[in-house]
Amino acid sequence: MKVLKVINNNNLCVLDDDGREQIVSGKGIGFGKKYGDIVDSANVIKTYLITDSELQKKMITLLKEIPAEYMEFASKMVEYIRSSYSHTLNESLLVTLSDHIASAIERKNHGIELINQLLDSIQASYPEELSLGEYCVEQLHERLGISMTQNEAGFIAMHIINARGDGKMSDVSDIAGFVSSVLHIAEDFYAMKFDRSSVYYGRFVTHLRFLWQRLEKNEFSRKSALSDDTVFLTMLQKTYNQHFQCAQRIREYILDTYDKAIDDDELITLAIHLKKVGDNVQ
Repeated sequence: MKVLKVINNNNLCVLDDDGREQIVSGKGIGFGKKYGDIVDSANVIKTYLITDSELQKKMITLLKEIPAEYMEFASKMVEYIRSSYSHTLNESLLVTLSDHIASAIERKNHGIELINQLLDSIQASYPEELSLGEYCVEQLHERLGISMTQNEAGFIAMHIINARGDGKMSDVSDIAGFVSSVLHIAEDFYAMKFDRSSVYYGRFVTHLRFLWQRLEKNEFSRKSALSDDTVFLTMLQKTYNQHFQCAQRIREYILDTYDKAIDDDELITLAIHLKKVGDNVQ
């Protein structure tokens, strides 16, 4: 295998003997390497074959940003899901699940738990996917000592459903139109174009897809501790004032266009996503 790009000391982007571009991992495999060097396959512990160029870019970013044990765990879960699932999944699942697991652990470390507003619908309509999500949550506790709730099992199930790519969760064209409109509002507000290849942009778009699904189900009735904590809410509004203003514009667009009102929990979550996307444009 020939080195195409050094990601870090433990990860490389390489060209294999069949002329395929892929990502390989191994302890110290990238140390001292440069473009064109030959890699001994005996030192490769894990191989990630991702053909989509945008997904590959996001995978490379994740390998730089998240702990190796989270990526390894997500990879094992994807292997299990593929072997157990009755549907064909596209290659996006490894990227989205790795990102989600890292984000969920980060939230837990900060004492934040998101309520999955679609959990009841998933339990009723997608029991197979929810069961796989529950397995991942169980394995998180068993392998990494991290306890998650049923909410996270539901979020993982949603990633599995989306990786099917068959539009079962909602009409694809409606989702695309909604996401495009919200992105236009946000980019107009900040007077800048977001970096489409960034992890934060990808997380924001994924959140907007889930938001559309909740809008369709009218599932904004249950409250979490986020908006009930008035001190925390006031602090966030002061710290993220500009981003709350943008989130409010999005809320008004949704009300005017779809005659649906999003709650304060969603407003907070939008503001947090917008801050991360906006702060990582330059």
